[in-house]
Amino acid sequence: MSVVPAILRIPQRKGQKMNVEKMAYDNFLALVLETNFGQIEQAAVWYMEAEKVAHKVAENLDTSLEVGASVVSAFSPRERWTSNVTKAIHFSLGKEVTGLSNNLKMAKASLELGYDALKGQKTNAFARAIAGDENAVVIDVWMMRAAGMEKDSPNKTEYRELSNAVVRIAERFALTPRTTQALIWILVRGSAL
Repeated sequence: MSVVPAILRIPQRKGQKMNVEKMAYDNFLALVLETNFGQIEQAAVWYMEAEKVAHKVAENLDTSLEVGASVVSAFSPRERWTSNVTKAIHFSLGKEVTGLSNNLKMAKASLELGYDALKGQKTNAFARAIAGDENAVVIDVWMMRAAGMEKDSPNKTEYRELSNAVVRIAERFALTPRTTQALIWILVRGSAL
């Protein structure tokens, strides 16, 4: 199911060699052209608010922002943001955290390895974006849908091509890649939460 208006969506056709970056760019552009000021404002502050959470996690653990952001990101796979935050805060306070065992494993590894504990492209980029890297681009299931892709997660080549498309949109509208990705995500999800 695509969230890009059908008249604007460039479909991915099975068996047809396609230019993923171009398709993603065209679909992202169609979404961004429908943006209102409230959505731009949400996108502009989303990662700053997430960074505050990472600072709190880092403070609780008496560690760096990199580690705090990595812990927050470690709990993100298959979680809504509010649950993600709750789990990261509970972990930082030494409370029991339930959920996907791999997420807990990544959070524990993040205490020593920071970003390097996050082997997935999405979780690694998410930690960097949360920690303030304005060039980090997070490609998750919602970004895949926005791009018109017919699957939930990209391979390494597709990740790079989708990231490039986000960067090109960012340049076109004089936004940071991080904010542009947040904007597209908000448009696809319907909200920042």
